[in-house]
Amino acid sequence: MVSGKKKLELNLSRVSDFENPNIKYEQYMTSAEVASTIIHVADMNGDIEGKSIVDLGTGTGMLAIGAALRNPRKVVGIEKDKDALSIAKRNEDLVSPEVAVEWILADVKCVPIKMAGKEDVTGIMNPPFGAQKNHKYADRIFLEKISEISSISYSIHNCDSIDFIKTFVEGRGGVISHSYSVIMELKKSQRFHTKMRKKIETEVHRIRWK
Repeated sequence: MVSGKKKLELNLSRVSDFENPNIKYEQYMTSAEVASTIIHVADMNGDIEGKSIVDLGTGTGMLAIGAALRNPRKVVGIEKDKDALSIAKRNEDLVSPEVAVEWILADVKCVPIKMAGKEDVTGIMNPPFGAQKNHKYADRIFLEKISEISSISYSIHNCDSIDFIKTFVEGRGGVISHSYSVIMELKKSQRFHTKMRKKIETEVHRIRWK
């Protein structure tokens, strides 16, 4: 098991980014710094070690691999982009966590997995923010699915979406137990991006589902 946030971040710094990010899917890699913070906090809360971890929309595997370094019972990474999933598998080989990740090519709308009991399942994910036209509230789909299969989830959202998130969570009998801000640094990945790097303020919510 990799202990300590800094050591975790160092291991995750080897994870490769998307080769051809799909703007429709709002693909961008969670940084090693942000991922290590989320994983470390979740582990300190007792939500990783010995638990089953599910990463919906795993992309190139940053969060799933990070969780696998903290002695979970199992880790499942689900992604519908086969190219991204191929990179995730290569990233796992590079980092070599003690717990192997089960990679599944699937859309989160129809996740083909069954867990023994959701009380021992933790979701950790960075869903799309819904910034693209015709994809408003894209994170709703991820929240709906993770609420069905986990008892606790950690997810990254736009800082101005708290009202929507709170209403949605409470409507499903859940509660946001903790929230904290993280700065996401996004690299230029599309031709229309005007800056090489852009920092945006986001929030991580720990949600306890009914």
